[in-house]
Amino acid sequence: MFEDDIEELKTIERGIFDKEWHQIYGPFTLVVGGHEFIAYPTQNIPLSAKRLYSELILTHFDLLIDVYNSLKSYDYIALKYVENSWTWLEIQVENDILVLSELNYETTILKDLFIIDKSVLKIASFGSFSNIRISKIDFLSEIRIKTIQFFEEIQGINSNILDSVCFSKVLNFYNIYK
Repeated sequence: MFEDDIEELKTIERGIFDKEWHQIYGPFTLVVGGHEFIAYPTQNIPLSAKRLYSELILTHFDLLIDVYNSLKSYDYIALKYVENSWTWLEIQVENDILVLSELNYETTILKDLFIIDKSVLKIASFGSFSNIRISKIDFLSEIRIKTIQFFEEIQGINSNILDSVCFSKVLNFYNIYK
């Protein structure tokens, strides 16, 4: 999150947050096993420029919670990057290992940010990485830890906004896994 956003969030009422914000903004990257996933913007640009590429952090957490829950039932998940229409994080389950690849497939037909049907992206090309093998436990742990940290950070800034419907999925996850 950006410092000026934090200052504004400290005093905002839940109703105003629901009406005017609906979201928490800032740079977002998921790091597991030393690998960066969903990295946008890249780490090598100055913080002042990152404001231009601000991410929908709350949306990322909602989607990662969906991934977390779905990995219990599915052996294939593709998560669309929020900031563009062509990049996907493909997750394939091989027992206790996840095989992650970045796929490029532009589509305006798919409205979902999350798919479980491997055939949908079968003609996609690889993006900046492919076939990175990581521990499923480490991946799930990272989602759990970062979601809890995010919740607690918002709680420390202004716990009133956590009553917003926008935080319902994060709040429910936090209450289950804290």
